[in-house]
Amino acid sequence: METQSLDGVVRVPVARLSSLYRGVARAHGADADEQAIFADCLLRADFRGHSTQGVGLLAYLDELFEGGTMRFGGKLSILRESASAAALDGGGNSGHVNATRAMRLAIAKAKETGIGYVTVRNTGDCGMAANYSVQAVEAGLVGIAMATGPVLVAPWGGREAQFCTNPISLAVPAGAREPIVIDMATSAESMGSTVLAARDGRRLSGRHVVTADGEYTDDASRVILDVLDRESKMAGALLPAGPKGFGMVLMVEILSALLSGERWGPEAADTAGGADRADKKRGRSAHYAHALIAIAPDHFMPRAPFLAAVDRMIETLTASPPAKGFAAVRLPGQGTRAREADYRANGVPVRPEAWAQVARVVAARGIAAP
Repeated sequence: METQSLDGVVRVPVARLSSLYRGVARAHGADADEQAIFADCLLRADFRGHSTQGVGLLAYLDELFEGGTMRFGGKLSILRESASAAALDGGGNSGHVNATRAMRLAIAKAKETGIGYVTVRNTGDCGMAANYSVQAVEAGLVGIAMATGPVLVAPWGGREAQFCTNPISLAVPAGAREPIVIDMATSAESMGSTVLAARDGRRLSGRHVVTADGEYTDDASRVILDVLDRESKMAGALLPAGPKGFGMVLMVEILSALLSGERWGPEAADTAGGADRADKKRGRSAHYAHALIAIAPDHFMPRAPFLAAVDRMIETLTASPPAKGFAAVRLPGQGTRAREADYRANGVPVRPEAWAQVARVVAARGIAAP
């Protein structure tokens, strides 16, 4: 049973959420393996505290499937391949499915050669990038995942959206400690965090959005037009985190969208893989591409000393004295195990408006009401 707090947040049992995720995938034609991948990826985002990439993303993903922007059952085909690299065409399939299968290939290559680098074009929204870097960690490897998608972010110094938020994740296995997991949009704010700020009437931590007339501001409500839409139409654009952040946005764009052939080059313009699957509802272009990288530490140094060194780095940094205003030095990924244990025991917290959106989706798909 779901429980509700005084602020309206619902605690949903993990088994219930997993069943709903699988049901939505099944309603859009997913087979059993695709259903499992889809549900596992959304739940992993929920467990990591990124609900805007989990339960809060479900309504938008349902919209993409319903509109034909992506689908289940598409064929993942190899365009080019070598011992340590591959370029794949995703067949317009679910981004969660394509990125998971591409990372599996990268892991297999890394175990043989030390590194596996796999790009995917003609794919769909893959949600949280850490889904795929963590899959590499679970195989004992270092994982890197990058992705592009709807055009939301202006170049630094500009006002017109040219890039997605271009997320990147790096995950590193440890010995006795939790893995280090960096997961972030390379824009100053993710789309989800910007919409939530506008919804809650909060200022952003800096001037991270630009209005249609070119003013940089910390007021998300001046740019976000529908605070209940996870991918709201905008009167303006998101911004990189300054010039260095713009460099990160460009890096992800080059290593995924450009290198895969999804966007920018003459090949992309002449193939289905480079088709602009524009979001007509919100009036923006969309080019979905992924880059999945796995690195085998034992091709560089023995495994045991590597894991011990990661543990030592974590212990040294977290034991260092905190600055004023901070309780402790924390590393990315720290606390995930405790959060997941809490959510498995007590249910995943879901904001009331997100739960209402889930209810509408499952009703439209003929799934048992949440």
